Amino acid sequence: MKRRAGRTGNGKKLLLLLLLAVVLITAAVKIPAAFTEKVRAVSFGPKVFYRTVELDRDEVFRGNMILVNNSHAYRFDLGEEQHTIASEKNEYYRAKNDEISLNLITIRQFNAMFRDFYRQTGLDNVTVISAYRDYDYQQRLLDERISSSGYGAAIRWVAQPGFSEHHTGLAADIAVADAEGNTISFTGEDDYAFISENAWKYGFINRYPENKTDITGIAGEPWHYRYIGKPHAYIISHYNLCLEEYETYLKQFLYPQQCLRVSIRGDEYRIYFVPASPDGKTAVSVPAFGSCDISGNNEDGFVVTVKK
Repeated sequence: MKRRAGRTGNGKKLLLLLLLAVVLITAAVKIPAAFTEKVRAVSFGPKVFYRTVELDRDEVFRGNMILVNNSHAYRFDLGEEQHTIASEKNEYYRAKNDEISLNLITIRQFNAMFRDFYRQTGLDNVTVISAYRDYDYQQRLLDERISSSGYGAAIRWVAQPGFSEHHTGLAADIAVADAEGNTISFTGEDDYAFISENAWKYGFINRYPENKTDITGIAGEPWHYRYIGKPHAYIISHYNLCLEEYETYLKQFLYPQQCLRVSIRGDEYRIYFVPASPDGKTAVSVPAFGSCDISGNNEDGFVVTVKK
């Protein structure tokens, strides 16, 4: 009996040593998370993994991916609540005054971006000088620019009321404050290159690139940033697109034919487009498990973004 017990004890020790060896070997050869960035079309999984949600026609005009430009008006009656930047922001950047406001998700992503910018540079003087605008405020801005520059020049810089991205609360103009508190134009260069180079990581794009004015209808504005979400901002920024081009590009990725797979530094997304039904409600297929974001495009359908 004692000899048998001794063999059992030795067997347990051997088993523990083998398990420990497996753990150590696994740890030694463990492959780190991918740091590659890839975008490509892939097939959908089996339909059993999807369920259907029904969206009203008005939902086309809501969400982070809505396109607002000279031909796509903003629906004020469907707008989200705006929050004052001063009440929600952190200490790493500034707001022009206590009344200036934005959509809450935009403020939170600005908080993250300017925190990291401060950690890189020690600078906290980036200032949000223009954010949410109602119809009347946009009209006053346009009238003032027409008075000073004439109509032709004015509309290259200031959108018609009802057609400005600033109505969404997802867009803001930023500037740089000097030692006296005066602001100068933001160019995204030199000490501030971190922002222009990394804004996509926080879901922002430079909405009006200099080389896309023929498409956007607005002169180049390196100070105008728009929130759309990380995977979309990545594609636009790294593939030299503007939002108009990207919205058109997405329409080829339809359920159940193919979706767009985006892999960014270990995170993976699936993106696809669902055309809106002309007869009221639209049936949108989404993953049966987990969550996803559905945004209208402000025209004719929905952009579905799934984080895997």
